[in-house]
Amino acid sequence: MVAEVFGQKDEWSKIESPHVFCFKKTPKISSYLYAVVAGPYEYVEELQEGFPPMRIYARKTLKNEINHIEMFKVTKIGISKYEDYFGRAYPFGKYDQVFVPEFSSGAMENVGCVTYHESYLFKGETPSLAKRLSFANTNLHELSHMWFGNLVTMKWFNDLWLNEAFATFMAYLFESKATELEYHDQVWVDFVMSTFWGMMADMKTSTHPICCEINSTDEATAIFDGISYGKGAAWLK
Repeated sequence: MVAEVFGQKDEWSKIESPHVFCFKKTPKISSYLYAVVAGPYEYVEELQEGFPPMRIYARKTLKNEINHIEMFKVTKIGISKYEDYFGRAYPFGKYDQVFVPEFSSGAMENVGCVTYHESYLFKGETPSLAKRLSFANTNLHELSHMWFGNLVTMKWFNDLWLNEAFATFMAYLFESKATELEYHDQVWVDFVMSTFWGMMADMKTSTHPICCEINSTDEATAIFDGISYGKGAAWLK
């Protein structure tokens, strides 16, 4: 892939010369897992043998709000446990995690680049146990997708429930096994709370089976809900 940056005509005078960036060829991936992230980001990096190059990005003004020590710790625990469980090394060349302003969802498992809503940052606060549990769980959920959802991808959105329910359950399972985290023994209590999301969705007139036929991407969007995630994960457990 080649990206060329030239700018608009009225900005040309500000650019000393055109820049050409050459990137390595990516593996084949589903189109919904592709993303371009651009902005005034700065990053914290961790390079350690046995792990892919890891970076955590945020806007320059929020860089100091990244709890990178805990975030890298959870990420490395997840990579180690998933590699052992799935019997396959982390399948991509790097692992970026980016806090995106005005992001439309909680997080998204783009290949090698997970994007998060900025609400996950600990902005000048002493994070509660609930927030630390929630963020560690989201971190492990998106990381599990690198294997189940990205490396192995569903043929169509009929299997969305298995993609998301599996990632949800795996995150709780391995968070509970991470004795390096002082709150690991609280995980299944948090899991029970999360199933309420599925119960609430199930009580509405818009309820649907965990596994259902999807005829369009619009229909697929409608089932990213508590039934596909929370109820599906409870059923798997």
